[in-house]
Amino acid sequence: MAFKTWRTGVHIQQDSVLAVSITQERTGWYLRRWWQIPLAAGIIRDGQIIHPQQLVASLSEWSQTLPHYHRIFMAFPAARTLQKTLPAPALTLRDSEQASWIASAMSRELEMAPDALCFDYVQDTFSRSFHVTAAQNKEVAALLTLAETLRLHVAAITPDAAALANFLPLLDPPAHCMAWRDGQHWLWAMRHQWGRKRADEAKNVAELAALLALSPDDIALFAVGEHDPLSVLARCQPPLPQYSADFTVALALAMGELHD
Repeated sequence: MAFKTWRTGVHIQQDSVLAVSITQERTGWYLRRWWQIPLAAGIIRDGQIIHPQQLVASLSEWSQTLPHYHRIFMAFPAARTLQKTLPAPALTLRDSEQASWIASAMSRELEMAPDALCFDYVQDTFSRSFHVTAAQNKEVAALLTLAETLRLHVAAITPDAAALANFLPLLDPPAHCMAWRDGQHWLWAMRHQWGRKRADEAKNVAELAALLALSPDDIALFAVGEHDPLSVLARCQPPLPQYSADFTVALALAMGELHD
């Protein structure tokens, strides 16, 4: 008998951890389980893990419910990342040389040692530039240590806003921007861009659209009374979460790239 691998998106927030497990079947994605695990105040602060041992204790029972065949896709807070566009050097570089050059350029830009940074980049051949996303290595390492302690099989760590782009192929025109919000901030993603805005910067979708130089019709909002993230799944068995929109980021993470 073949065992399906559970793809599990894990979205760690200030007051809770939201997780969704799905499997890919012939007819589409099937929901396997979902979890909403409360966290005590102070364990997470501004996206950073302040008390890792308490976080492990909070997630230990949950981690034991996962099957052996699982892959974890974890969110990294967009607020803890830095995005930069670097003009490409005049000389053509090999892949290994590109990584070294970008590491050196970012370390100079941020006045940090190269080994203190963890980064990913995409080359834009039209503008001859690199779009770079960087984070502090110690903060990424904290997530990896958490996963190792809980014996989780981590497949990827992705900025939470960037993960929303996994929904873009499913949007109906003219929408080409995906948005989600909680009480403190908005997360948004387009094909080549993603980011975060504070809730006090935009009270509604129209104001968010204005900040992004879009029209409101360009944005698909996943929220109560708007788009339901679970609608992209081929099968969902109850019980289902009362507020399914809360699980938007976790589901986007679990889906990974739609064509992987």
